[in-house]
Amino acid sequence: MVALARRLGGFAVAGFSGFFVDAGLTETLASFGLSPYIGRMFAVAIAIGVTYTINRNLTWRERRAPVPGRRTRYFAVSIVSIAANYLTFAAALMVLPGLRPVVAVAAGTGVGMVMNYVGYSRLVFKENKDQAV
Repeated sequence: MVALARRLGGFAVAGFSGFFVDAGLTETLASFGLSPYIGRMFAVAIAIGVTYTINRNLTWRERRAPVPGRRTRYFAVSIVSIAANYLTFAAALMVLPGLRPVVAVAAGTGVGMVMNYVGYSRLVFKENKDQAV
């Protein structure tokens, strides 16, 4: 139970960090006149790197032994959840004209969060029977 609470706490730190990078860059780029749809693509790419580092070293630190293909799987899970995240983001901006990009990012993040946790825990940082839980 303690391990799960620590893991969820680490996931929250990674998620909030990724959200602030994603939303902050999207909002900043939009304020310079770049389309929030395009700006978000740049912001998400950077946020993935930030969350990978935090998740690997904090959330699933007991499972961080080098594993071939882990970064590729992390990227794949991230892309699938970001697709759902981005569709929610874009739909919010289209349905609610004038909505600030940061609010639309938050809506998309809520959708992607559950997908990320399940995918990361089952496909990327899956438990190795030789490591402690």
